[in-house]
Amino acid sequence: MTRPMDSRQAFGTFGAMIALLPPLALVARISVGDVFHRPNELTPLIVGAAMVSSIVAYKLGRGYVAGALSYVSKFSFPNRIALWAIIGLFWGAISGAAGGLVIVLIGSIFAAIAGGVIGFIAVPIMFALHSSIRVGDLIETKHFLPIAFGVTLSICALILGL
Repeated sequence: MTRPMDSRQAFGTFGAMIALLPPLALVARISVGDVFHRPNELTPLIVGAAMVSSIVAYKLGRGYVAGALSYVSKFSFPNRIALWAIIGLFWGAISGAAGGLVIVLIGSIFAAIAGGVIGFIAVPIMFALHSSIRVGDLIETKHFLPIAFGVTLSICALILGL
């Protein structure tokens, strides 16, 4: 391996990407789709929330999520998938709620729900693909990035309605 990443670094990076890009896709959808009559007032708040969510998701991914996902990989296959989804739900909800505090309490509730749904869907897919390619606890960066961007940008495409 020329540039290996351990699981902590990989899931920290994935958390930052999955917490940053879907809210920015929402900003693009609001701005282009003219959902609201004044998207210029809402855009800085959503961008700020996305940045805070990204930082929190990165820290959680490096600290707790990578270890929890590795621990869960010892369970039977159906239980493993269910637990990956639950970990993703909580990871997304916590990250979304932290970012949503930028948009006051109501934004935090909406962001926690949206983040939980995205995490519930994205984490099992990402971890299954990550597990199939990794060697020990390491994954090559040139293999990790297409997987992470593929999962993240697929969710962004769903948000944009493509």
